[in-house]
Amino acid sequence: MRYRVFSREDDTPYKLFYWLALYICAVDSRPSTVHLSCYSTPTPTVIQPHYNHFGVLLISRKGMNPTVKKSPLQVAMIGVGHRGYKTHFRIILENPRAWTVVACCDTNEKTRQAFSQKHPHINVYKDLDDLLKRNKQRLDFAIVCVPHQYHLECCRALAQRGVPILKEKPVAESLAEYQQLQQLPVKIGITFQKRFEPRYLAIRDLISQVGQVASFTATLTANITELDATWRATSDVGVTEDLGCHMLDMIVSLFGRPTSITAQNTKGIKVDQEYGGDDVSNIIMNFGEAAKRNIGHVHLSRVAHRNEERLIITGTRGTFALEGKDVRLRDSNGNETFHFHDTSEKKYVVNSMLQQFSAWVTGAKSDFLASLANLEDTVMVMEATRRAYNNPNATETVTTPENSAGSYAQASLANAHHVWPLLSPESEAEVVRQMHSSLSIYNRSDIYEVFEEKWLKMHGLKHALVCSSGTIAILHMFEALDLRPGDEVLCPVYTFFATASPLMQYGAVPIFCDSLEDGNIDPDEILKRATSKTKAVIVTHMWGLPCRMRQIVDNARKVDIKVLEDCSHAHGAIVDGRIVGSWGDMAAWSLQAKKNVMGGQAGVLATNSTDYYSRAILHGHFNKRAKQEVPQDHPLRKFWLTGLGLNMRAHPLAIALANQQLDLLPVHDQYRQRYASYIAKGLATIPFLKMPVVNNNSNDKHAWYAFVMQFDSSKAPEGLTRDEFVRELVDVHGLQEVDIPRSTGLLNELPLFTHSHEAVPRFGNKRWGKIQPTTEFPNALQFYQCAIKLPVWATESDKPIVEHYVKTFLAVSREMTQRALRRKNLGPGSIDERIQARL
Repeated sequence: MRYRVFSREDDTPYKLFYWLALYICAVDSRPSTVHLSCYSTPTPTVIQPHYNHFGVLLISRKGMNPTVKKSPLQVAMIGVGHRGYKTHFRIILENPRAWTVVACCDTNEKTRQAFSQKHPHINVYKDLDDLLKRNKQRLDFAIVCVPHQYHLECCRALAQRGVPILKEKPVAESLAEYQQLQQLPVKIGITFQKRFEPRYLAIRDLISQVGQVASFTATLTANITELDATWRATSDVGVTEDLGCHMLDMIVSLFGRPTSITAQNTKGIKVDQEYGGDDVSNIIMNFGEAAKRNIGHVHLSRVAHRNEERLIITGTRGTFALEGKDVRLRDSNGNETFHFHDTSEKKYVVNSMLQQFSAWVTGAKSDFLASLANLEDTVMVMEATRRAYNNPNATETVTTPENSAGSYAQASLANAHHVWPLLSPESEAEVVRQMHSSLSIYNRSDIYEVFEEKWLKMHGLKHALVCSSGTIAILHMFEALDLRPGDEVLCPVYTFFATASPLMQYGAVPIFCDSLEDGNIDPDEILKRATSKTKAVIVTHMWGLPCRMRQIVDNARKVDIKVLEDCSHAHGAIVDGRIVGSWGDMAAWSLQAKKNVMGGQAGVLATNSTDYYSRAILHGHFNKRAKQEVPQDHPLRKFWLTGLGLNMRAHPLAIALANQQLDLLPVHDQYRQRYASYIAKGLATIPFLKMPVVNNNSNDKHAWYAFVMQFDSSKAPEGLTRDEFVRELVDVHGLQEVDIPRSTGLLNELPLFTHSHEAVPRFGNKRWGKIQPTTEFPNALQFYQCAIKLPVWATESDKPIVEHYVKTFLAVSREMTQRALRRKNLGPGSIDERIQARL
C-alpha cells in the first residue's frame, strides 16, 4: 500500500510529517512507501491534520488565532553582488510584509549603478562606513555578503552600532577570528542554508531509526568550468571553504564534533587557468573511541564531471540515503521503509532561514540553528582540516577552542614570564597556506593586497606598501621626500636609532630635538630648531604613547615642513580621536617579531599622497607592482621596469603571519589596556615611581608596546638608586622582565651621527654638521636615566603573572624603604646593618 501526504505549509509541519510517516509504518505491517511533499506558503502557528474530498491527508491552519499585523523588519544589505542580490535581496523583496531593505552598500561602482537603476527608491552607499554615517533609518539587522577577508571588519562596524548580523559563510577564516566575532555585542548568524533544508531536517529528526551510526559517506561535487573568470581567480578560497564548508557543517550538526581528522587535497587541476585554492579534497573523520567509533568520509570537488550531493549513513538497524532531493530509509534487510522527495526550492529555504533569524533577533525565539554559538564545532573541524592539509600524513585531533588557544607557549612563574610573539597552530597554518599559494609576489595581489587593504581601512588612508622592515619603511619615506646632501630633518633625540639612521643614505643631517617629560618629542622644538634647510620632522610614538600630533602638525605648517610618523611602537594608538599614522604626510610601522602586530621581519609605509607612494614603490618594488600602481603621468613612471635598482619587498610568509596577527590585535589590545591600567593603579602607591599616562577611550589610547615608568630619586628612600631597585626586583625576587632600556637612548653622541662622514664617506670627508651636546636635551636625558620598563601582557592566562609582578613591586618597595629607615635609625656601624649586609 502507498501513502501520500501533502502540506500547504512550509516550516514546522515537517516534523509532524516524519512522525506521521513512522506511525503509518508502525500500523501497516508491510508498508510500501510514504511520499511527503509541500507547497510554499507562510508558516502556520496551529497544526490540524484532516482529509480532503480526494482522501488525501492535509496539514492546514484551521482553527488558528487571527494574526496580529506587524511592521516589517528594516534590513541593510552589505554587498549587493551576485550572492547578496540574487540569494537574499530578491527573497526579501518578495516578502514585503516581513522585511524591507532600507539601505545598501557596495564598493563596486558598476554594481551600485545597476542596483540603483532597478531600485531607485532604496538608498545605496559607496561602502559600509558611508552607510552607517548617512543612513538615518532604524536597522533591525544587516546581511553581509562581501569577500571573506572583509567579514570581520564589517561585523565590527555594525556591532558598534548595535546592528544584528546575518553573514555569508564561512563562519570565520580562523579560530582567532571566530573568537573575535564571539566577543562582539550583537547577535550574529551564518547563512548555512542546509541546516534549514527539509531533506536534511528529515535526516536530523529520524536518524535514530538507523540505530547506532557506524559510518557515513558524504559527497558534494560541482563542475565550475571557468575558475579563472570569477573571484576565485585572485582568491585562495578553494572547494573546502567555498562549497565544502556547507557539507562539513551538516556533518557536524548531525554527528557532533569528530575526535580526529585526516585530510588530503589537490590544487591546480585546470592547468590552462590561473586561480587559487584546492580543487578536490578527501577528509576522513573518526568519532568516539574503540567499539563505538563512527568513521566518516567526505569527498569534495569543484572539477567533477557532474553536480552531485549525497549522504549515506549506515547504522546497526538500517541505512539512510540522501541522494539529490530524495531521502530514503532502509531497514537492515534493505527494505525501503521511508521515502521523502524534497520539492522545496532554494527560495523557500532562504525564506525559512530569514524567518527564523528574524524571530531570534527580535526575541520571539531563544535560539537560531546557525548562530555563532551553535557553530563552534564547525569552526574547530575547519581548523583541524586546514592543519591536516598541511600535514597529510598525520591525524589531527579536533580540540576545543580553549585547548587550541593554549597550544602556544604561555607565560608562567616557572618558565618565561612574558611570551611574545604568540605563535599558535593558526599562525603556522597561515604561513604554510601562504607557502602553497605564493612565495614571491611581484604586484599588489595575494596576501600583500589582503593585508594592505586591512591596513588602509584601519587607518583611513589611500595607499599602503608592505616592505622588508620598519627601517626600510622609514627609508622609503626619506626617499619619497627626495632628500639631498645637507638637507635637514628634525628628529627626536630619544628614540631607537633607526628613526634617524636611514638619513645617512642621503647625506641628510638629523637635527635632534628634546622631549617632553613623557619621553616624546616636544612640539615647540620644531619652531626652535627649523631652518631654511629643514625639509621635515619625524616623530616617534615612544613605547606606544602617541605624540602631541595636533601641535606638531600645526607647528610644522608654520615653518612649511612635512610631518613623518614612526609608529613602530604604536600599532592602533589614538590621539585626539585619530589613529596614529593618519596625522602626518607619511607614516611607517615595524612588523618585527616583538611588535604588537608582527610578521617576524617586515614593515609598512602608508600615505595619502600618490606621489610619495609612487616614489616608494619605485625605490624598491620594481616591475609589475610599479607598472600596476605608478600613474602614467608620474615623472618617474618610465622607470617602472627597473625601479631604482633595489628590491625591498616583504616576504609573503612574513605578511601572512602579520595578517593573522593583525586580526588578533583588538583582542590583545583589550588585555594590554586592562593590564596596563591594573599595573598603573597598583604601583601608583609607590611614591618614588611615576606612572605613564593611562588613557583608553575614543579620543586617546596608548598602544602599550611597553609600560615605562620613571624612577624619582627625590622621593626614593635615602641612598636607593634606580639600578639598585631593579637589581633587587630581578636578582633577588626573580622578576626577570623588569628592565632598564639602555639600548634605546639619546642619539646625539652615537658615532654614526657624530662621525657620519667617516661612516658614509661618499658625501665628503668633512663633518656633516655641528655636534649637538647632551646639555641641549635635559628632558630626554632625565627620562632616559629614570626609565624602568615592563612588558604589557596580552592574554587571559597572563593575569597571575601581572598580579605577581604588582605584589612583588609593592613588597620590594616596602622592604627597601624599611631597610633605609633602619640604616638611618641604627647608624652605619650598627650590628643590624652589618648582619643585613652579610645576608
